[in-house]
Amino acid sequence: MQAVLFDFDGVIVRSMEDHYEGWRKTLAEYGIEMSPEELYIVEGAGMKELATQFIRKFNLPYDETSNIIRKKRLYYDQIKKNELYPFLLDVLHWIQEKELKIGLVTGGNRERVISALADFGLIDYFPVIITADDVFEPKPSPEPFLKAAHYLEVAADDCIAIENSPFGVISAKLAGMKCIALTTTLTAMHLKQADVVAGNFQEVLEALKKMY
Repeated sequence: MQAVLFDFDGVIVRSMEDHYEGWRKTLAEYGIEMSPEELYIVEGAGMKELATQFIRKFNLPYDETSNIIRKKRLYYDQIKKNELYPFLLDVLHWIQEKELKIGLVTGGNRERVISALADFGLIDYFPVIITADDVFEPKPSPEPFLKAAHYLEVAADDCIAIENSPFGVISAKLAGMKCIALTTTLTAMHLKQADVVAGNFQEVLEALKKMY
């Protein structure tokens, strides 16, 4: 193991509940009710891809795509209350102690992710940040993770990804990486393709120590 790559929403920050509320309010304007699981199961794909999927799934007009994205961003900005997950800093400190490389791989947009990391004083932990703005194909394509490994100058099979969504796990595994999945938004049943399923960052740290 030479590098650890973190997802952002639902891994670094407890934000998926707020993202769901933003989508829920947006889709409610079109008379649609959506459960949290309907979002969490496809999370990680990036905003435009998610909007396209929901339009297809709920038979909405395609020319509403930009309006749906705009409304969702507006609602999210109104309600977001990002907080870090417990024991995340313990994991980051351990990775630094072992002189491993760290990257961040997310389907979020760069401006929002950088702003949140700066607010938490975490920006210096992540010399490589791959966002939806940096790739042609979002998760579940392996492109985001492969790009992060390239910029960190490590082989993909020397990386461990920390994810919370099926798309994220698939993306990491297709890239040839090991993956630890956190049950922050979905149960272990949905994350079976991961090498390890962890309930919190204490369990993530134990898994990393065994893999190291």
